[in-house]
Amino acid sequence: MLRSLRWAEERDGECRRADFARAYTEDGPGVLRYLLAAGMQTADAQDVLQNSFLALWELRFRIEDTTHLTPLWITVARHKMLDFFRKSRRTVALPSGLERMPDSRNDLRELDRSVLRRRIAEALRLLPEETAEAYRLTKIAGLPVREVAGMLGLSESDVKSKVFRARKKLMASLSDWKDFPEN
Repeated sequence: MLRSLRWAEERDGECRRADFARAYTEDGPGVLRYLLAAGMQTADAQDVLQNSFLALWELRFRIEDTTHLTPLWITVARHKMLDFFRKSRRTVALPSGLERMPDSRNDLRELDRSVLRRRIAEALRLLPEETAEAYRLTKIAGLPVREVAGMLGLSESDVKSKVFRARKKLMASLSDWKDFPEN
């Protein structure tokens, strides 16, 4: 009896470990994009990403369903990000990206992405917080509308409406940007 209980606990631990490994590799880039879209610098966003994942790992035995960790991870990352901004007494710091001259075509593309990311973050800051958050979670972090609705306490149609309004305003404010992706 004791042996079968220990085996079940070990198997449960292995499943949780596999779920967390899958979440980190598959969902981590979306969480990082969310943090970058919120205006964090890359190094700070990576730190918050790691710290939020570690916080999730410490809670692993209190999480009932570890097969779908993204909404919880984004919630923890958002709180860690806000704590970071509070502790550093910063408003949202934007990456300059213009400190050195690009020396190759890849550097030019990266500079373009940096400028675009900064302009999107600036445009999102002008929107109502709930609208910007709905856009960040659905379009940047890649969460399904149903999950975003649950996270924000809204109906699915409200989330879709907010994302549509945010996208429309972003398109208008970035109309001069030639390569703005319409997703």
